[in-house]
Amino acid sequence: MVNTSVALEVVEEKMPESAWHAKNVDVVRELIEATISHLPEAVVLRDLFFRFSGKRYAPDIAVVLQGAPPVERIGLVYQVPEDGPAPDAIVEVAVSAKSLGEAVSEKADFYGSMGVKDYLVVEAFPDKPMRLWFCRLDKGESPTKVSEAKLETLKITVKTEGQKLRVFDEKGQEILPLQEQVKMLRERVAILEAELQKVLKERNELEQGKG
Repeated sequence: MVNTSVALEVVEEKMPESAWHAKNVDVVRELIEATISHLPEAVVLRDLFFRFSGKRYAPDIAVVLQGAPPVERIGLVYQVPEDGPAPDAIVEVAVSAKSLGEAVSEKADFYGSMGVKDYLVVEAFPDKPMRLWFCRLDKGESPTKVSEAKLETLKITVKTEGQKLRVFDEKGQEILPLQEQVKMLRERVAILEAELQKVLKERNELEQGKG
């Protein structure tokens, strides 16, 4: 069973996040959830403390592809390996020089020791273009600045465009957040309905002309 014995201690230590940070993390989460929506066992965890070898950190986004306990049983603390396997991929969103420094140093070391494979840091400073830092922790790499990041565990490629994050699948098709997919489908339906109404109107006028 997932350990929640230190949950109160963790909550007291956690600092509230800025609106800018929360906005960017939500964008990342939506994209990741759209990416793994076809994997029934995969879970995306946000702001959950992972404890390993006496230390703990709460990554912005953690993805466990298989073996995670049911979401309803996950409390505020997830002990590795007692409660389940380490995340396959972790994404941190850094909105300041301080948070970026922590993400590419002590956090990277901790996640690597815990067994995380893909590690992506999204540098999202306000009023500046996004940048990416990436590494394969299971190969002993350290986060380095990259133009694009290929997460082998999730089979995606991540790129930036200004302050926008873009994600592509193995075939190079862009993955859109579920809400954006729904919006596009609604727009397409509206276009088709308009075209149908136009055809029906022309048909009706033609029939009236014959009469």
